[in-house]
Amino acid sequence: MTPIDPLQTSFWLACDAMIWRHCAPWELDEALVAWGYAIGPCEAQDLVGLDRVLSARAGAGSPVLPRMVAEGRLGKAAGWGFYRYPGGGGAVIDPLIDDLVREEAHFAKADRDDLEGAALVDALHRAVGPVVCAVGARAASLLHLPEARLALI
Repeated sequence: MTPIDPLQTSFWLACDAMIWRHCAPWELDEALVAWGYAIGPCEAQDLVGLDRVLSARAGAGSPVLPRMVAEGRLGKAAGWGFYRYPGGGGAVIDPLIDDLVREEAHFAKADRDDLEGAALVDALHRAVGPVVCAVGARAASLLHLPEARLALI
């Protein structure tokens, strides 16, 4: 099994912060795919396995992913993660995840400021831009992003 790269972990933690404060997982994926990513970060994590992603985080991030893993939401191989995968097929939006995120944020008294589309992508890129750009082509490969788009981050 290929280890999770620290760059992926950093990027996915920034995505976790976006979900925690600003959007539903599928909204983040849709915004990033529309911007040029080949796959959204939530679906990518589902493919890797959420238990592996959680382990690589070493305790960092919001309480959302630990709760998902505790509930058995381990990603595509398990049939559900950020998305549901009925019959092992493609990703289907699971509205219960948005409820889970909002419930955890409410209990933590975390403020939410909904963002969407370009504003969401810009906020994420401000958070990860320097690290992603410093790594260059390797970042493009790991984050499923056309290399030509790196200059726009």
